[in-house]
Amino acid sequence: MSRVLAPRDTRRTWMRVAMVAGAATVVGFGAWSLRRFDPNAADSPFLPCLFQAFTGLYCPGCGTTRALHALVHGDVVTAIAMNPLLFLLVPLLGVVLWHASGRRVPLPRRALDMLLGPWFWLSLIGGYWLLRNVPVWPFTMLAPG
Repeated sequence: MSRVLAPRDTRRTWMRVAMVAGAATVVGFGAWSLRRFDPNAADSPFLPCLFQAFTGLYCPGCGTTRALHALVHGDVVTAIAMNPLLFLLVPLLGVVLWHASGRRVPLPRRALDMLLGPWFWLSLIGGYWLLRNVPVWPFTMLAPG
């Protein structure tokens, strides 16, 4: 027996379809751009990090474009070397988004509360930002290659 959708359910369904289609378009265009253009080249259409240009220091996002460029070309080792935090954040953000969508996350409540708290994210990103600018080994491994 099929269920008839109310107009509100139909609108919600179309909104989800539109959001998924929009996200797929953005990801597809981004992947195409990263395959087509090299962010390391002098004539690259990608913007350099303005924070690094003004301060000479690395921000938490420095190396992300080059990491994604290496990733779409299949070079996982170089991608991780460019921005190791990116490969930690993607699964963590996936868990947070999964939880935000109303689905049950198979994590202990304490771990989930920590992931959803702002202090965790401020500590993680702020600590990474600070440590990747320390010019002493092993912290130099956090700087983009």
